[in-house]
Amino acid sequence: MRGMHYWSTRALNGVRKVASGLRPFNESVWPGVRNDLFVAHESLYRFAAPFARDADVLDAGSGTGYGTAILAAAGARSVAAVDIDPRSIRFARRHYAHPSIAFRAADCESLTLTPGSLDLVFSSNMLEHLNDASAFLRSICGALRTGGTAIIAIPPITTPEALEHHHGIHYHRSNFSLSEWAGLLGQFPWSVALYLHRFVGTGRHPDFSSPFPSHLTVNDFLVSEGSLEEAYRQCPITAVFVTRRMAA
Repeated sequence: MRGMHYWSTRALNGVRKVASGLRPFNESVWPGVRNDLFVAHESLYRFAAPFARDADVLDAGSGTGYGTAILAAAGARSVAAVDIDPRSIRFARRHYAHPSIAFRAADCESLTLTPGSLDLVFSSNMLEHLNDASAFLRSICGALRTGGTAIIAIPPITTPEALEHHHGIHYHRSNFSLSEWAGLLGQFPWSVALYLHRFVGTGRHPDFSSPFPSHLTVNDFLVSEGSLEEAYRQCPITAVFVTRRMAA
């Protein structure tokens, strides 16, 4: 049972989010509320950060830009950050301007990317929002240089109940099972490895609906290589596919 403090905090967070220029209700986390959900998302960017050093990067579905700033701070040569929401892009430009970052509003389903122009593509919990995820995958695969990496994080749908839940989220349009995502990614000329995003901290498990500031840190989350069988046995928080572009 949620108490008055919970609901009043949620309401206040919504007011603060609107006052910052963002939409009150969407799935993009923002740094004004560093709750458990935010820290979990941030940990995915921290996992990707080492891949960004000296790289030309695309942050696809960059949201409010906090993670783009992490990739830039990791030593990226350039970061193109795109998001379909113009309000999120305006917020990102105000708060995370950096010489190596170019923020722009764009639909990831219809990106025009220069072939062989990228070393790293990072996409966290964005593909499920697309009607045609394969269009995005074709675009980024062609844009990656030989040896370039794409890190693609998706919700791990491993049960009928999880599928029904995601069908009930009107933002989610490509509600594929984890096996179906693996099959789709396997159609492109890159190697594919599956990593599992898990909570490894001590104490209570994260509450991803909490509106309160988190006591967790990114070190309470781990992204480590695993298998489909392992993911189906014990569903992770997020499934992270790491691909490496092969020579044509």
